[in-house]
Amino acid sequence: MKIMPVKTHVLSQKIIANVTPELAKVYQVPSDHRSIGFFATDNDDVAYLAADDATKKANIKVLHAETYYGGQLCSWSKYGGSVFVLFSGPKVQDVRSGMAYINDYVENQSELYCFDGDSGTAFYAACVPRAGKYYQELYNIPANMAYAYLVGGPIETNFALDKALKASDTRIAHYWYPPSHANSSGAVLYGTESACRSAVNAFVDHLKAAIEHPLNI
Repeated sequence: MKIMPVKTHVLSQKIIANVTPELAKVYQVPSDHRSIGFFATDNDDVAYLAADDATKKANIKVLHAETYYGGQLCSWSKYGGSVFVLFSGPKVQDVRSGMAYINDYVENQSELYCFDGDSGTAFYAACVPRAGKYYQELYNIPANMAYAYLVGGPIETNFALDKALKASDTRIAHYWYPPSHANSSGAVLYGTESACRSAVNAFVDHLKAAIEHPLNI
């Protein structure tokens, strides 16, 4: 089976330069932040990693990120994608900078793949050398640690995840019980960069084996 990239895109994005106090209260925008930005992509995993990456480069804080039930196929519109992410910054320039980094990550750095062009075998397996502020806070990943982001179909993912943990000195920072909002499963593992790369490699190898032989126990 051949591993093939799946192109992802930002489908909609907006910035509010001076958010109203009432809306700021809803999302618990920090008192020193005046501007917010929000966006949607056609894959939720890409959006989460893009947001975390942006927190390493721009003065922003991710306030809300959630996958729609059923993912993109159940989206409310062709621009809704599969996820909603909202973040804030002290100034509109900070938010614009954050959005630019997010767009670059989605369009040029995404690691969403499938086997033989079959969207039903889509998976995300990436090693991130350093956690951003978003994942440091959300999953308590130490600032000097890397993480492996591993997501796919529930059965094959849990099989491959066990192999990834056995092949690397990593720990689970977060686990998505199946079925997730998008009917997938997965985990964020953390450790050294080399350990996380070993986890990614083992995950992909055994994911492939599970998909090639779905009834082989």
